Amino acid sequence: MYNLDKVIDRKQGNARKWSNQVLKEKFGLNEDAIPMDLADIDFEVAPAIQKALMKRASIGDYSYSYVPDDFYEAVIDWNQRRYDTYMEKEWIKLTFGTVSTLHYVIQAFTEIGEGVLINTPAYDPFAEAVENNDRKLFCSSLINRDNRYYLDFEDMEQQMRENDIKVFIFCSPQNPSGRIWTKEELYQLSELCIRYNVLLVCDEIHRDIVYKGRTFTSIWNAHPEIKQHSVLCLSPNKGFNLGGLKTSYVVVPNPMIRETLLEQLKRNSITSPHVFAVPAIVAAYNESEAWLDEMIDYVEANMQLIYEFFAEIPEAKVMPAESSFLAWINVQNWFKDETEMTEFFQRANLTMVVGSYFVQDGEGFVRLSIGMPRELLLEALSRIKRAYVNSLEYASHVIN
Repeated sequence: MYNLDKVIDRKQGNARKWSNQVLKEKFGLNEDAIPMDLADIDFEVAPAIQKALMKRASIGDYSYSYVPDDFYEAVIDWNQRRYDTYMEKEWIKLTFGTVSTLHYVIQAFTEIGEGVLINTPAYDPFAEAVENNDRKLFCSSLINRDNRYYLDFEDMEQQMRENDIKVFIFCSPQNPSGRIWTKEELYQLSELCIRYNVLLVCDEIHRDIVYKGRTFTSIWNAHPEIKQHSVLCLSPNKGFNLGGLKTSYVVVPNPMIRETLLEQLKRNSITSPHVFAVPAIVAAYNESEAWLDEMIDYVEANMQLIYEFFAEIPEAKVMPAESSFLAWINVQNWFKDETEMTEFFQRANLTMVVGSYFVQDGEGFVRLSIGMPRELLLEALSRIKRAYVNSLEYASHVIN
């Protein structure tokens, strides 16, 4: 058993999410605010990871490093054991973050003005990777049917056919909703990419947090041929909260695609890894699986609290999640616009992410990060309740 109820002072570690300066300048909040915006978790790191980093820190040498074999062995074993996904050492490249890697991929496989496809709502850096490199962004809106997202295959095929799409950046599981795509959906998606010669860049960084009774299928296990037409983006950052160590990596089986990407990484001077990245990844994958499983159960219980709480607010509707620690909530019947929404959460002294951040199709939604000790979550919900009751009382007073 691990103490996931323990509230740690993340301000001491200069966590961006908890920075008093960020809370004030970005959100207009005081130091007592509870941040629910950034997609990281607020639990103390797994003991094995902390132990490995303390052992590494005790060695008085923080110079340029390299990637040893135990990194590759840990990655290969983790992916085989946890996801039944086969990999070889030569396919794997440690990078400095998934977001920056998307930029390198766009630079490597497209020319200025060429088309890149994403599904929306989407994590905004997907769009930034395209637009910051002067490529043309195309969006295929997810279908919201009965409070659940579905892929619009007809629209995606039309976009690929008519817009000469070169790269498709795909999120699995989906951010911000936590939707897990089925094997059949992933197969159909892969078929389109193969048919129209579109490089599939599959971001699976949220897959380490999948709820009980749900089945996650890696894209490679959905279609045998997509391995040769894809770049797989992986990371322990979400499951083990290692974002500050830049522990993301890509896996590329096709030698021609791999060589093209490696050449681009050289042009961007992606060389030696963060000195603490490798011991953290090895400890996460080799020694922290039990911690991860317990954390997943804890987060799923948090999500259940979210469902129960917002069921008492008729103007809000939570989209059921199957993975991750992000609550995606429809509030279009609650707030007239995002200005009103922002003011409400400011009064509650909480941060959040407005739906318009997610490129398009997110308007009328709010995303809350709930991967936190129960005490913090209950306090955050209490603040929402107080602000909600106060708003009802104010509205009643104005009407009367």
